[in-house]
Amino acid sequence: MPYTTTTLGALSTQLGVLLDDTSELYWTQAEKFYAIQEALRVWGAFTNYWRARGTFNLNPAASPYYDLSVVLPTLRTRTWTLNQLTQEIQFACLEAANGIGGAGMSGQISVTSILQSIQRARNQFVIDARFPYSVLTAPASPSSQGVVQFTQSAVYVHRAGWQDSFTGTWTNLWREDAWSIDKADPNWTLEPGSPAVYSESELSPLQLQVAPPPLNVGSMELLGVPSMLIDLTNPNATFNVPDEWVHAVKYAALQDIFSAESQNKDPLRAQYAQMRYQQSIDFCKNARSIMRLLINGVPLPIDAFAAIDAGLPFWRNQQQRPQLAGVLYDFLAFAPTPDQAYGIAADVVQSAPIPLVAGDFIPVGPEDIPHLIDYATHYLTFKCGGQEFKDSFAQYDSFLDACSMRGGINKAKIRYLTPLFGQPQAESAMRPDAMEKASA
Repeated sequence: MPYTTTTLGALSTQLGVLLDDTSELYWTQAEKFYAIQEALRVWGAFTNYWRARGTFNLNPAASPYYDLSVVLPTLRTRTWTLNQLTQEIQFACLEAANGIGGAGMSGQISVTSILQSIQRARNQFVIDARFPYSVLTAPASPSSQGVVQFTQSAVYVHRAGWQDSFTGTWTNLWREDAWSIDKADPNWTLEPGSPAVYSESELSPLQLQVAPPPLNVGSMELLGVPSMLIDLTNPNATFNVPDEWVHAVKYAALQDIFSAESQNKDPLRAQYAQMRYQQSIDFCKNARSIMRLLINGVPLPIDAFAAIDAGLPFWRNQQQRPQLAGVLYDFLAFAPTPDQAYGIAADVVQSAPIPLVAGDFIPVGPEDIPHLIDYATHYLTFKCGGQEFKDSFAQYDSFLDACSMRGGINKAKIRYLTPLFGQPQAESAMRPDAMEKASA
């Protein structure tokens, strides 16, 4: 049964009392609602607080890959809109929060500048976080030298597979570089065969080299992170980012705005926004959304994609009851490929259930309401800047302490699942997409 202790409207009123603004002259109800909603999203992202079970079916005739935002859209939501994020930033900049139309803004900053900052921030997020994943296809077969041209929408190629059109056989390709390929077989360029590895080290962007060059015509399947140009004229455009991480895009955009040489330049808030962005990136790189899977009611082991490719290298060529699933955050595959329809039950970390109107209840217990108040108060004083904003840092620290405590409680409850939460690191270790920055 959901919590029915405190409503969104009641919590907004409480914030007005704490901020000495009960008449909502400085902080409107809409702004306080945004503060509470972000507090819930960040609480969920940092604690895995909400967990739920969803169901979907495997289709043997379809792709073996499944995106939870597609098959379980109400549990793994990607619904926060461009207009909502624009309004949040307008509030933070002391501007009229009328969304992407920009009506009533003062002129110190333009809505165009805000929208461009959001676009840049979203692009930066997918580079740094390295998700969300999707299946990308090369538009044409490799050349006779084994060079593949692939789609301009790819930011990262995380995994590559080759299907021989003559035999229909799939082969997982492991990433190597030109030096290792040449040392393994100096004559590989002269000996076409079935590709076994690929390299991006020596070619221009949007190309990769497969080795050896393919003997037969075939096709490439790429698992990667796509780029996206947001339609900045559409208020309902979304970011294709899990809702619990949209706040990272917001803080990257705010860092861009407050560090620019303009009337809005504010080194304190720019530095803070950068810290919040990097903190969110650090959290989301280790995040996990899938906790447990059942196939026709029987538990199904889950592991890193790379581990499945290593342990079952020909899983794409086998059709039978899946024996395990590979997981990359909201993206998963079942191996071997299913031979018939199967029912899947997925225990997932649910995106925060967001109250939208004043009468909606806050979906946490009374013991955690003070932590949301700490976060929301800190959020709201951001626009004040200066000492008043700095004075609220202790409240954000208190919120983080509460997240850590809640995380410890969860670990005690689900200690048998603790190893599963190390799978993002295992995948990164076996298939790194970037070298991590060295600590100072």
